[in-house]
Amino acid sequence: MYTEHTRPRGLRMEVLAEVFMTGWLVVNGFLNSSAFEEIYSFLLSAARKREVRLEIKRTTDPDIVVPVGKEFGECPDFPDFILFWDKDINLARRFEREGIPVFNGADAVERSDSKILTSIFLSSCEVRMPETFISPKTFEGVFYSDLSFVDIAAERLGFPMIIKEEYGSFGKQVYLADGIEDARNIIGKFGYKSFIMQKFISDCRGRDLRLNVVGDRVVSCVERYNPNDFRSNLALGGKTKAAEPTKKQKELAISAVRALGLDFAGVDILNSASFGDLVCEVNSNPHFKGAYDCFGINLGEPILDRIINILSCESAGNREKFSRERR
Repeated sequence: MYTEHTRPRGLRMEVLAEVFMTGWLVVNGFLNSSAFEEIYSFLLSAARKREVRLEIKRTTDPDIVVPVGKEFGECPDFPDFILFWDKDINLARRFEREGIPVFNGADAVERSDSKILTSIFLSSCEVRMPETFISPKTFEGVFYSDLSFVDIAAERLGFPMIIKEEYGSFGKQVYLADGIEDARNIIGKFGYKSFIMQKFISDCRGRDLRLNVVGDRVVSCVERYNPNDFRSNLALGGKTKAAEPTKKQKELAISAVRALGLDFAGVDILNSASFGDLVCEVNSNPHFKGAYDCFGINLGEPILDRIINILSCESAGNREKFSRERR
């Protein structure tokens, strides 16, 4: 989170060689696929249009792999900000402790990456989501030796029931349990991993809305659908089409982003005839290729605009305003 104690050190606001600002696009050094590279190219293109020199830094690069206590700022090309397109919250916190503005901030990424923290923060801010139970913590070598808590959750949630590992992407760590034995078998394979159990919203099977939010604005929205799976993820065969969210859906998505302290996110909403609109998940590094194909909107552009707006804000009053928005 960009607050007063993590404000920029020596932000270069003058035009230098036609560059208005410099940044690092920090990405995971182990994820090398065309899908990820395409998103990076969108972000780099948006930066060039704004005369921002944005440079990709992978988490395995020499500039990043430095001993604890060594300042990243010793690098002669120290950036004005970091666009953090990863989930390595320990690295994000190191950047923040050096005084580098990070977008999204470490706390916000942690809240959205952990499905447990997401559910806690959304519920505490009264953001509607499917009814959720959190697994008790266990330890390596102990595992879930007593599953009576699953029976308690199942009695309330019914079957089918959604089970999600605390950490996961692209729907691959999300399961549908048809009965208590199925649930026990799924959980038995987790080892000591934490997870959540959620009510299955049956009329939203294989379907949701992805709202891309930047600040307090919904930039684009697509419907994701998959007739062959209960999950709508494109990585599992889902498809997208343009959609127009309602005012309430926009407000719900923006509320979810605020609850988690994010500057930008992809918010997945279930539109249920029985339960109304519910937040399913919030993604701090949204894959927005589907929205680009539908609308021709590069989400990187409003993201860069927001970063520039925050960092260019000179008055203490405005700095405090942006600080409050990101808490």
